[in-house]
Amino acid sequence: MSSENSFGQFVARNKTAIAASVAAGATAVGAYYYYQQLQDAKKPPVESKKEAESELKSSKKKKKSKKKTQGSTPSYPVDANGEPDLTNVANLTSEQKDKIAMGLKDKGNEFFKGQKFEEAIKFYSMAIEVKEDPVFYSNRSACYVSLGQQAKVVEDTTAALKLKPDYSKCLLRRASANESLGNFADAMFDLSAVSLYGDFNGSSIEPLLERNMNKQSMLVLKEKLEKQQSYKLPSNTSLASFFGIFQSETSFDNYDESSEADQALLNGLKSLYKRTAGGYDEADEFFSKARDAYKTLLEQTPENAELKKKAAIALEHVGIFKFLKNDPLAAHEDLKKAVEYFPRPNSYIYIALIMADKGQSTEYFDNFEKALELDPNCAAVYYHRGQMYFITQQFEQAGKDFEKAKELNNSNIFPYIQLACLTYREGNLEDSDTLFSEARRKFPTAPEVPNFYAETLSDQGDLAGARKQYDIAAKLEEVLEGIHVGVSPLIGKATLLSREPSVENFVEATELFEKACQMDPRSEQAKIGLAQLKLQQEDIDEAIALFEEAADLARSFDEKLQATTFAEATKIQKKIRADPIVSAKIEETLAAYRAQGMI
Repeated sequence: MSSENSFGQFVARNKTAIAASVAAGATAVGAYYYYQQLQDAKKPPVESKKEAESELKSSKKKKKSKKKTQGSTPSYPVDANGEPDLTNVANLTSEQKDKIAMGLKDKGNEFFKGQKFEEAIKFYSMAIEVKEDPVFYSNRSACYVSLGQQAKVVEDTTAALKLKPDYSKCLLRRASANESLGNFADAMFDLSAVSLYGDFNGSSIEPLLERNMNKQSMLVLKEKLEKQQSYKLPSNTSLASFFGIFQSETSFDNYDESSEADQALLNGLKSLYKRTAGGYDEADEFFSKARDAYKTLLEQTPENAELKKKAAIALEHVGIFKFLKNDPLAAHEDLKKAVEYFPRPNSYIYIALIMADKGQSTEYFDNFEKALELDPNCAAVYYHRGQMYFITQQFEQAGKDFEKAKELNNSNIFPYIQLACLTYREGNLEDSDTLFSEARRKFPTAPEVPNFYAETLSDQGDLAGARKQYDIAAKLEEVLEGIHVGVSPLIGKATLLSREPSVENFVEATELFEKACQMDPRSEQAKIGLAQLKLQQEDIDEAIALFEEAADLARSFDEKLQATTFAEATKIQKKIRADPIVSAKIEETLAAYRAQGMI
């Protein structure tokens, strides 16, 4: 994403909308764009000694008396050694205290200019002792910047901000110090406030805001992953789609009804291909039980070929379930053991998927070749290899593999769908429509056809047509037994409605996302979509909870990071809204906009 689409550019173009959103509590703008626009972050403008010094130089222009005091009698009392003597300051008038404090501050400025920071701190501290002034704290914090004492910088800028809450220079300095200390959320709050106050050029603020947002999200996600003790299955919609390409396998040779291991394996297979929400969880448990039972039996008769063959089936399924639960290392071990016991095409397909997940493309294709050596007519091999070609934009090879999968198993809808989508991806809209029509004739009641066709219509900008197709897909899904496209049509339509904001669309989209969450509680897409709308309803805490749940459910690191960033951005927006000073500033900004007829 180019810098033109950075968060800073977004703020510059949409400052009125952001201010209105924060003031009204509709913080979806803050949450959504904090992720969507926080890309290509630039290195932040960390405050240097030279930059801190510029603040002190500016005071020289404002105080003409400074030149008069240099080289003359100090304006503060001194002892016999010429050192400041503040013994009787408490008894002086306010005017006298002001004069003494300014003299001490000016002396501190002289030391700062000469890079004698410890001496400068001494005089600023004495000035503060005489009179608390935000500038004195700010100047002293500039010394601590030069000395690299970031905690002291935070302490002094905080003291200055208590006296002058809209002191943007101190907000910026405290943000930089907090970033150095790893307090990224605190830094984001200060930078957001500076951005709203508008006292600094956006180009010097937004890169630091972006950087801290990225660091905060990474920090939170890293801590969560380190504490993770269990793995969860993905959404039922994803599971149905994944296993839908494989031939149903609800029996195996030499079944022994008296064997607990065989019973568990058979129950696992039957549960898996029921395509129901509870079925996938049951299958996971049954396969694990079968694996353990076969392990015990093989310890007693390690050379039993029949037991190894059955154990291979159990290990194969345990392995792919672990992979789907985002535990690829453990999955690979189980699948290697399955191949050792009794190699099957599906085991090699699953290993290939793990290799693809690791970015090892050579091993990916090698495992497909091993699967085809066992079964040259395995449609699933061609389908998944076609998927890899599709992803890597090798469209000709992808088309050949999808055609082969379709030829070998013409009762499976997925090769038909992928061929239509591939043709659309290549820009052949008419041929794509023809292929979707072919799929519709072949599978007239399959919700997959209208569901995926809706995606192509949406991509073409035909939102009304896409919504209609999603409605058809949802109705077909309701009447069919088992899960096919699951909550995909609900999420798809809700997303389209969100793109055309109106009261009616907002209400319907919310209802659709809520229904999707109820039907498929592990759908991170449904939770993220609902969270976005909850923000606009001012249900900030619920939105944060939904984003965090989505982060826990997401399988890939990038998806987890996206949801985490949404959550962290929303927390900052909530903190901004709750702060009375910043909220008052926003209201002031809004009043100015209203006076100009801008909102």
